[in-house]
Amino acid sequence: MSPPFPRSPFAWVIVAHTIGAAIIGALEAARLGSSALAAVLVPLFAITGLLVGLLVGGAERIVRGRTWWVVALVVAAPSLLISGPVAATLFSGAFAQTLPLAGVLPFVLPLALWLGVACAVALGRRVLRGGDRTSRAIVILASAGAIGGLVWFERNLLKSGYPDAHAGATFAVIVLAGVALRVARTGSLSPYIAAAVAAAALGTGIGAVHEGLAGTLERRVLATRGDQGRDLVRVWRAIFDLDRDGSSAILGGGDCDDRDDRLHPGAADAPGDGVDQDCDGHDAIAVAPQVSAAAAADVSAWHERAEVRAVLERTKDMSILLSTIDALRADILDPATADRSEFPNLTALLDESVWFTRAFAPGSGTDISIGTLLTGRHDPFQSVQTTLPEALRETGRRTSSALPVEVNRYVGETLLTRGIDRVKPVYTDWGSKDIGDHVSAKQTTLEGLRALDAAAGAKTFVWVHYFDVHEHHQIEVPKELRSAVSPNGSEKRHVYRALLFAIDKEIGRLRGELTSRGLADKTIIVLASDHGESLGDDPRLGVTHGKVTYAPLVRIPIALRIPGVAGGKRTDAVSLVDLAPTLLGLIGQRTAMAPLDGLDLLPSLLDGPAALRPRGRAIVIQEELQWSVVEWPHQLIVRPADDLVELYDLERDPAEKTDLSTKLPDVVSRLKARYSEAPRVRVDRTIDGRKWRERQAQRPPPRAPQSGSAATSTP
Repeated sequence: MSPPFPRSPFAWVIVAHTIGAAIIGALEAARLGSSALAAVLVPLFAITGLLVGLLVGGAERIVRGRTWWVVALVVAAPSLLISGPVAATLFSGAFAQTLPLAGVLPFVLPLALWLGVACAVALGRRVLRGGDRTSRAIVILASAGAIGGLVWFERNLLKSGYPDAHAGATFAVIVLAGVALRVARTGSLSPYIAAAVAAAALGTGIGAVHEGLAGTLERRVLATRGDQGRDLVRVWRAIFDLDRDGSSAILGGGDCDDRDDRLHPGAADAPGDGVDQDCDGHDAIAVAPQVSAAAAADVSAWHERAEVRAVLERTKDMSILLSTIDALRADILDPATADRSEFPNLTALLDESVWFTRAFAPGSGTDISIGTLLTGRHDPFQSVQTTLPEALRETGRRTSSALPVEVNRYVGETLLTRGIDRVKPVYTDWGSKDIGDHVSAKQTTLEGLRALDAAAGAKTFVWVHYFDVHEHHQIEVPKELRSAVSPNGSEKRHVYRALLFAIDKEIGRLRGELTSRGLADKTIIVLASDHGESLGDDPRLGVTHGKVTYAPLVRIPIALRIPGVAGGKRTDAVSLVDLAPTLLGLIGQRTAMAPLDGLDLLPSLLDGPAALRPRGRAIVIQEELQWSVVEWPHQLIVRPADDLVELYDLERDPAEKTDLSTKLPDVVSRLKARYSEAPRVRVDRTIDGRKWRERQAQRPPPRAPQSGSAATSTP
């Protein structure tokens, strides 16, 4: 009689976790509706489940026969491999840092989760001792409920932030799927079957890692609509990113040399050096300068013309009101938007102003954009001798600001307070700390009016930053505001516009006070936004803003109302980097912050000669997951980690629905070369990144005066 066929509970542990993970991958591919992604995700999840099964099964074998609490603690110990790295980044965000015990929670949370998992293991094993179907059903339902809770937590609380937490949740889902499958069929399994399953998972998994996601379409679908699959791909790429440059050679990551951090899909490809820095298969082609090097001299000569000097004579002693609206999209007030008339004060201000209809933010986050506005530099995190408020204060203007506390947290207090005599925080969180819970536009205006009172008629620089539309996903909007605007579109858009209506009223109130005080003809008014916003209209944009650079997140309104200068629309491509040199030019202090990266837009403001206005300009936009170059009408968008390149025609396709990158490869190559002209910006929103920015924002020691140099000059 032949010996019995060998069986092992360890074999079933491995098989259950492998199959359970593969099922998760198959469900993800089915949701995305892609058989090509199924060929990658199923084996990728399977090999991940295999590794999880080996880890869990190995822990169980080590403690076999030990007391229940030792078993529970050891079996739960692998959770520390996930919770440790996740907790290290979970509290690095600007909001998370404000939570109680944020400094110790990265160390305490993994231990607490370990003990929690150990309790769950102990409880589950105790329930399963009965060995009946009811006991198994209880554990299966508990595992399924935990999976559902994790998915809800990801989509409703983590949303598009905290990528490491998303990855941790994905691993937890894989483990729970394996547990549910193990419990559904208790017992043991032949080691030979386990070996065959493991070999299949290993072979197909290695193939997926090396050959998977070669197609651009699959990478794009996964990057914009993926869930657990996107998280798992990111983890595998990070593991094999040998040079730590943010790109990998596996899973379609596109890194052409993973031993050299200077070569990767997101690198600036210096044209003509014979090196393919961005791994697109060829060296960038040099682009002839399209903005004349003699333009600065020509502009200076134009400033000397009698009609220009007459304008500058009027504006040099004017006050400046900088009114910024956080997260205001350009299309909300676009002339073609049917319901823009519901914002009469903003539209009136735009109609009286020189309005740049092709204006862009340098990033889709407040830190980059406001920093650029204040420094006039493409890299706002470099050390600068003089900020815009400091330069304005040197002219004798009394400077004040009314900014929400949350902006201080994201941009940094050091930069925001340099040169400001009167700093007044605006609180948006009366109930729960750092959670916007009321409309604050009225308080912002009140602080602006108090600044005018304090100036007592002297020339001023007043900066008011309205924040309510930024908080559209948090504030419970009063009924009177909701009823004031039409509910066209989604609920999110309706709430957003209702909050903008509140700001519109305050803009009107502020302008009315300027008129009643006799200051309207003595004040330059600037209207701008720091970035756009996602209103649920495109899954590529995320939940709100930041991280990516699509047009709805970076196209903004920029307008200047200058007493004595006729309003009108301008189609020059401009950016927030241009505000500092333009305002300094208007008050006769063109060199007060020199050198600056922005352009003096005075020729555009006065409808001057076309030769003096921005031509062939490339505006670079930088964010966490993407960088972008706009050379009107085209916008190139590059997502380095996923080796994705997109090209859109903003004139014909403002919503960016039709990708032209394969049809216009020459334009892609040219804009990549233009990207190499701009400095790199360190986009780091972790705790260490913000500390570094605070150090960079400190005013450096004054430069030693050079012989024969002048402190300031006038046009």
